[in-house]
Amino acid sequence: MRINPDQLSSFLQQKRENQSVFLLSGDEPYQLMEAADSVRQFAKQQGFSERDILHADGQFDWGSLLGSSNSLSLFSERKLIDLRVETKGPGKAGSQAIRDYMDNPPDDKILLIQMPKLVGNARNAAWVKAIDKQGVVIQIWDLSAPQTMAWINKQMREKGMRATSDAVRLLTERVEGNLLAAAQEINKLKLLYQENDQQQVEIDEEQVLAAVSDSSRFSIFDLSNAVMLGDLRRIQHIHHNLKEEGVPVQLILWTLSDLTRQLYTAVHSLNSGMQMSQVMNKIPRPRQKPFQQALQRMQRADWSDIIKMNGNIDRLSKGQGDIATKGLGRVWLELLELALTLAGNKAIKT
Repeated sequence: MRINPDQLSSFLQQKRENQSVFLLSGDEPYQLMEAADSVRQFAKQQGFSERDILHADGQFDWGSLLGSSNSLSLFSERKLIDLRVETKGPGKAGSQAIRDYMDNPPDDKILLIQMPKLVGNARNAAWVKAIDKQGVVIQIWDLSAPQTMAWINKQMREKGMRATSDAVRLLTERVEGNLLAAAQEINKLKLLYQENDQQQVEIDEEQVLAAVSDSSRFSIFDLSNAVMLGDLRRIQHIHHNLKEEGVPVQLILWTLSDLTRQLYTAVHSLNSGMQMSQVMNKIPRPRQKPFQQALQRMQRADWSDIIKMNGNIDRLSKGQGDIATKGLGRVWLELLELALTLAGNKAIKT
């Protein structure tokens, strides 16, 4: 069965337990990530609480797929096999392994296959047809401008924002089809204009223009990149410019707190035995190189102190805490210290 990405959620809500194989193919990272998350959540809800992650690169042993499908678990009767094909196709050995799996898919397993976009004759390969016959095939394409507008409008409504058509059109033009960037801008608009999750807010073109242009002009995400690269001089330069231009401190804190969360989660995953390649697979490709530099630098960081710094700045920005009377200047100093700490300056335990 072949369905579109926007049909997946309703499809899974029908709880079709007989559908146990999902093929996600495409090069648009945000839609691919959302679809994979939906399948993983569905599997968890159906009791497939254990997960095997297989990275199929050029040296992958395809016997591992059948080995994982036939293995018994001491902890769970049902398992999700998360197969990530990192090449343009599974090759001859992989094609046969997938066909063998489809000949007798186990009842206690769900197979999720993620891979780059299928092109040309590959879309009608025998192994794809085998999945199409018994499972679900989702081809993920880049969205057109009208489709991107509809996607942005839907995302904003789900986050409690009613945007004018001009606001949606402007945001679509600014992100140029990059849904990850669009999601970040939508989160920023929510942070700037929505006081709580229950509040419904109207977003117009002027608000989008102010928020989105600020991100480009004031390099909010450039600050995050400089932190990952450990460039202390650039961090201080960007921090100074952001402060001079009056960028809301909540945006700076949101950017640094999000990076804190990602790095902390990645460090915990590595310490729990996950391979670096598996950790990096969760990071958008353009950010993988600087993120890996930061991750290697911060594995011995004092995370309890860093998390405490985030909390203190949040309280200060709201006028709370023992040194709240220091004012906005104190918040900017604390933000700089947090950025430098995440960049590796005095962040390592002694």
